[in-house]
Amino acid sequence: MVPSEKQIFAQSVEALFVRALGPYLTRDGRQKLKAAGLNLSEPLRPHYSLEQWRAFLDVAARDVFPGQPLETAYLELGARYLKGFQQTSVGRASMQLVTHLGPRKTLERVPYNLRAGNNFNEVRVEELSTQDATLWVKDVLADNPFFACGFLAETLRASGAGSPEVKPIAFDGTAATYRLTWSQAKSQRPAGTLAPVRRLYG
Repeated sequence: MVPSEKQIFAQSVEALFVRALGPYLTRDGRQKLKAAGLNLSEPLRPHYSLEQWRAFLDVAARDVFPGQPLETAYLELGARYLKGFQQTSVGRASMQLVTHLGPRKTLERVPYNLRAGNNFNEVRVEELSTQDATLWVKDVLADNPFFACGFLAETLRASGAGSPEVKPIAFDGTAATYRLTWSQAKSQRPAGTLAPVRRLYG
């Protein structure tokens, strides 16, 4: 059954706007967030609409990264989202596991981790080789594909990937396909110690 409203859960809002961006938001930025539906001086609601979330991102991009191209601002917001998620109770446990899984096994978990923050998203990971993957996201949760680039690259980095790169190769305004590449970090186990994965579905 398709949800009647696309909802972003409070843990996602907490990760980005409370944990990661809290110290950096200006007074004006906080006022604009409040006008958009996010009052950071009060307890968070259980969920927010996707439209609200997109508006929150727009406010934060312009407030925390003034003068920066939106692509750069959204990349950084995505990276900070993952860092903020690591500070939440759910995120701490999840990211501790990620550090032991390595990049390939971590990508297997992306569909579940992303869906844990909302009630509608889907992810497919395909064409997975040792250090290369194609990932499709049903909804990038933003007005452009670069927010997802940020948190996907940071996820790979947290898993031990060296020099992770995430580039959008298709975007229709809602869904996007990404090409993910990385190198093997020195501390990583050899690729042969992991079971090969040819195709994964979220």
